[in-house]
Amino acid sequence: MFHSLQDCLLSIGIGYLIPIIGLVVGKTNKKIGITFEICLGLLLIAYMLYKYSFPGALIYLGLIAFSYSSALMLTTSNTSTKKVKEELAKINLEQIKLHKDLKRVIFDISIFFIVVLFAVLFFIFGPDESPLKYFILFGFITLFSEFIKRIIVYRTVTCYFDSQTKTIYIYSFFESRKFSINDCQNVQIESAVDILKLHPLFTLFSSNIDFTTSLEKVLKISLPGETIFLTFVEAERWKEILHVSKAEIEDEDELVTVLPFYHKHNLKRLFGKLYFATTVKGVSAYSGLLLLLYFLNVPTWGLITAGICYWLLNISISDLVLKTAMDAKLASDPLLLSKADAIFTKAGIPNAKLYITDSAQYNGLATGMNIGRAMITLTTATLKLPIETIEGILAHEAIHVKKRDIMWAQIWRACFILFLLIVVIFIKENITNIEAYTVPIFLTIWLLMFLFPIYQSFISQWMEVRADHLGATLLEGGQQQMAESLRALSLAQDDESKKALTYQMIEIDKNKEINSLKRESLIWRIIEFQLMPHPPMYWRVHSLNTNQYGWGKAILFRWMRDRCVESISIK
Repeated sequence: MFHSLQDCLLSIGIGYLIPIIGLVVGKTNKKIGITFEICLGLLLIAYMLYKYSFPGALIYLGLIAFSYSSALMLTTSNTSTKKVKEELAKINLEQIKLHKDLKRVIFDISIFFIVVLFAVLFFIFGPDESPLKYFILFGFITLFSEFIKRIIVYRTVTCYFDSQTKTIYIYSFFESRKFSINDCQNVQIESAVDILKLHPLFTLFSSNIDFTTSLEKVLKISLPGETIFLTFVEAERWKEILHVSKAEIEDEDELVTVLPFYHKHNLKRLFGKLYFATTVKGVSAYSGLLLLLYFLNVPTWGLITAGICYWLLNISISDLVLKTAMDAKLASDPLLLSKADAIFTKAGIPNAKLYITDSAQYNGLATGMNIGRAMITLTTATLKLPIETIEGILAHEAIHVKKRDIMWAQIWRACFILFLLIVVIFIKENITNIEAYTVPIFLTIWLLMFLFPIYQSFISQWMEVRADHLGATLLEGGQQQMAESLRALSLAQDDESKKALTYQMIEIDKNKEINSLKRESLIWRIIEFQLMPHPPMYWRVHSLNTNQYGWGKAILFRWMRDRCVESISIK
């Protein structure tokens, strides 16, 4: 039975309010603010357990925790904004005029509403006993944060230029940047805003930062690690100022034509993006299907069966959906294709296709639930790496495809969620006096929820270790080439992260410089080994350099042993 909507909304509001109060209290002393938030959180847990029975207390606390984390992301991103604002107050700068048109943010808001429409209808008219309503509520929290962030960025964004230091300042309440024009790798002008490329619900694997405030010409600035989009009034002039000859591409002077998202040539892309947004970024598509069946008086078992079948359908076409989300295009470089074909053939997946997606992040991605429809995608940044490094990345992703890791990851995740639901139903139906066991039941459910990310990490890391060591057998240089590929990729990602932090004016402790190949302190090793989808890079490289037996029980047991030992060793 769905619990009180009023109490659910109150819980969400409390979750958003806690970090805001902590931020205000912590203005004089940050430690006092953090202490205040912790004390307030503990009091809320005690109050919820006292006032509400199972599973109401669990649900309300979950809503508080989730909305708190969403609000925390917004308030912590304000740190760099303060530094930019303080620096702007000290120097005289030229303000860069921006096109501002309310239509721009209206388009973004409209897309948010379209994507959640069916979820809202299900929330209002769907059966009260449906657990889907809770998933919808949690989804709304994330979308609401994005919604608020976009509106405030539109309202507050301003840009400045320091002609002496050749520095661009971008200030907004939630997102701010400061970068030298010497860091600009490429500068292009697009004829209009490409909403299908910039809206957060339409993108995957994206490093785009959207500061656009109108539908006019867009200045696209490519920096290490991210790409910034702005609607300057004098776009051509600023393109010349930001011009760095060594980084420009051949068609630098050409205006990139962007068709409106509703143009007939964009309709297929639009529908694909909407499908991705409603099925992957949200649950609106599932909600719409189940609501229709509910109005047709389909029994509960029929609703569950339809939901599972639709989930399986989306898994089977995931390669098409994700290709659309990433705006991925078939690779065309002859050398790259020849290397990829050789690796795919050796892996036994000759029909796998190689795609490229425009992103400043260094990475690769395997998609597709079966070998016959698999695709491997590389980012444009990754193509800058040496071909031997790219071969290692391709070999790693080829094993993911060969072993159907994408499909199995979904299945293992679904098994845990199903187990959690069975436990909740069992408790509800077999313990008559739930109030007498509120605390142990609460601790049991929260323990299972805490174990979920550890469980996911275990499954994912096992697949990653296998992809490293089996992928090495596809390379001429074997394990040494795979180790060197991971090392080069890691160094590139670290450099990208350092640059991104400097643009956000986040100070880096020289004694704690970003280095993924370094064995970190105990707390970070616990996080990396127990919660992250990939084992620490230092371990992956070392295991490849020292493993003498290839993939098999030896390296599997070594990983499981080190996963435990490295999480408790203080040395």
